[in-house]
Amino acid sequence: MKEGYLQTKIGELNDKCKQIDQMISMEKSKILLLNEQVGSFKGLLKKLKDIERIKEQTVNQINKENEKQIKNQIEKLLNEITKIIETTLQQKTQNIDKTLDYLRKREDEINQQAEMITKQAKEISFLIEHNNLFMMKLANKGILSQREIDEMHRRSIKKAKME
Repeated sequence: MKEGYLQTKIGELNDKCKQIDQMISMEKSKILLLNEQVGSFKGLLKKLKDIERIKEQTVNQINKENEKQIKNQIEKLLNEITKIIETTLQQKTQNIDKTLDYLRKREDEINQQAEMITKQAKEISFLIEHNNLFMMKLANKGILSQREIDEMHRRSIKKAKME
């Protein structure tokens, strides 16, 4: 019984081996078909690789050209901005120079007016002192009394306040 069982099992095993062989041969034929198809696609794959390489070169070249153009535009803009800044600075410098000239003229005028005021103040001081001495002389000679001098002094103060 053991032999019969073993023979049936061996027979089953042989059947399975045959099935596996058939499956393997079928897969081999599929692989051969795929190899044939891939072989026909090898030229196409090579062309695709060449196209990919050309695409990368083109993209690199475009990037380089873009960088050059961007650098050129930046330089142009920098030059224009520099010219604008220089022009603006020159205009502002001219305005400042004009203002400084005007201020110097005004300073000279103010200094002249200050000198004139100082001169006039000295003259007024002289005239006041001269007037006081003159009044004293008139009072000493008896031409004017002290009361008349005080009256003239009061009137002068009133008139000075009104003006």
